[in-house]
Amino acid sequence: MKLQYVFAVIFLQLLARVSLAQSIKVEKDRFPGTKKLEVKSFNGCCAQKGYRAIYVFDSIGRAIKSYNYFKRKLLAAYEYRYNERGLLSEKKSVFDINKNAQNDYSKFIYKFDTIGRLVNKTEQHGNWVYITLFTDFDYLNNAKTVIRILSENAFLDKNKFDSLGQLIHTQSWANDTLVYTEEIKYNAFGDIVYSYIPTLQDKETGKRIMMLGGNRHWYEEAYVYTYDEQNRWVEKYVVYNNKKVLMEKRAYK
Repeated sequence: MKLQYVFAVIFLQLLARVSLAQSIKVEKDRFPGTKKLEVKSFNGCCAQKGYRAIYVFDSIGRAIKSYNYFKRKLLAAYEYRYNERGLLSEKKSVFDINKNAQNDYSKFIYKFDTIGRLVNKTEQHGNWVYITLFTDFDYLNNAKTVIRILSENAFLDKNKFDSLGQLIHTQSWANDTLVYTEEIKYNAFGDIVYSYIPTLQDKETGKRIMMLGGNRHWYEEAYVYTYDEQNRWVEKYVVYNNKKVLMEKRAYK
């Protein structure tokens, strides 16, 4: 597999699973009644103790601003805008400690079929154009087949969902090569409590294959949460390889 092709695989996986690298999913997560959320990171593979993020929400709980810090030093700040359907339409960097904010702008364009299902999503990240096509819908209108296109490379995702519409199994293929598999389980609050990615396991050593980005510790992980009186999690622990460590704390304001 050519080096450029490998980088394309990595880039697509990181875009498709950006939730591994940030605490909340800006595109989907909503926090009604919350004006601000502070997230502190602990023991993350790419977010060690001292990193924190602050999200600011609008009146219906959508993130409109975010700030990333290391201890008291501001590293980056972003603004988010949404279209008439409430979908994320723009992500703009307004501060970058490396002074590259003017080059960090993302635009999101959506197309729908005649019954309102999302069938095409185009993301423009600087010079990158990333297209996602959604087909083969189930009875809850979840796309069981997803095609991701970056430059001349295309990847196929096959998804399975439970009766609540939660993604429980996904496979990603590049041509005839399986590049990613994940099995997922949830608790009663809709939070992920188990994730198994066998494609991250080195079959010879039994150890985790090095993966860029995110907070992944092991190919098989369980998650334990502490909740507040409104059933919002305030602490998240990861259990892996006979270890249990604190990953994040949340403070809702």
